[in-house]
Amino acid sequence: MIKPGSSSLHFAACFALVGLAVGGYVSWSAIGDGWEFFFVYSSTAAFVTGFGLWRWRVERRQTAGCRAGLFTGALAGLLSHLLCWWLFILGAWLDHSWLTSGASQGEPPMNPLQGIIGAIVFSLFSLALFGWLTIPAGALIGCWMLRTAGSRSGIVSEPDVRQ
Repeated sequence: MIKPGSSSLHFAACFALVGLAVGGYVSWSAIGDGWEFFFVYSSTAAFVTGFGLWRWRVERRQTAGCRAGLFTGALAGLLSHLLCWWLFILGAWLDHSWLTSGASQGEPPMNPLQGIIGAIVFSLFSLALFGWLTIPAGALIGCWMLRTAGSRSGIVSEPDVRQ
């Protein structure tokens, strides 16, 4: 049996390390201002999507197969891009509206509702650049977690449904 809460936190923490590595690279290599804290947005997005999807797809359903871990991890790798960019846009909007009143290139940033469309567009680019890394990493972490949990507790990884 999968322990409620503990495996979702474990998956989220492991997947947040992937977000931290990718976001750290973006923060380090990006040209221009405003990218210094991108690693915070990427690791937060990875943690939140990983935790939520693992809780919903694996823990609530008590799924123990590697296939469920592969799919859930890959889905977290895909959707974390969308949340990361929306958090980035939200951070820029909060910074402009409440903190510094500075504008990007003389124009205010997108508001959170406009940020939904912006996050979708930005996600398409980031998926092309980093999706080849985040999606398989999430899938491998998910499969690894369910395999190691199954070997420790005696869970059969995939039930035989053929009769």
